[in-house]
Amino acid sequence: MWCCLLGKEKIEKTKGLTCQGGRNGASVEVEDLAYSEKIAEALASCETYLEKSIAASKNAYEESDNWVWHAAAELEYALFLLSLKGSDDYAPLNWKTGSHYRNDSTAKLLNAVQNLVIRSKESTATGDWPQARRCAYAAGDILLRIQREHARKKRGSIGK
Repeated sequence: MWCCLLGKEKIEKTKGLTCQGGRNGASVEVEDLAYSEKIAEALASCETYLEKSIAASKNAYEESDNWVWHAAAELEYALFLLSLKGSDDYAPLNWKTGSHYRNDSTAKLLNAVQNLVIRSKESTATGDWPQARRCAYAAGDILLRIQREHARKKRGSIGK
């Protein structure tokens, strides 16, 4: 039965993990593995979109705008999953989000976001959830700045 539901690959990955059930719901180590995989997939997808955006930004911001949007969506999904991991130390209002990047070019900002996403992936792999959340949150903040700048340029080009 489990073979049909999970598939052989998932069974091999979850072999040896224990399931600790309770009346109020199961506390399952397999869930942690699933969260980790989903978070890693979302961050990897975000990184791929960032690479495409960096390549497209060399030509014009209009081309990279779509890739930035996709990267932001994947990063937002990763942040959502990280918030489900949940802990009491989640206090984004106290986090520094990189205000020193204000005067940098879009290419430098995208590289900074890419570095933060990589750090978040590494933290996810080691199970350092607060650090993974912090890096992803800072990357999301910079991506929002890039999107605002793209929107400002787009509005400016429409008026001309």
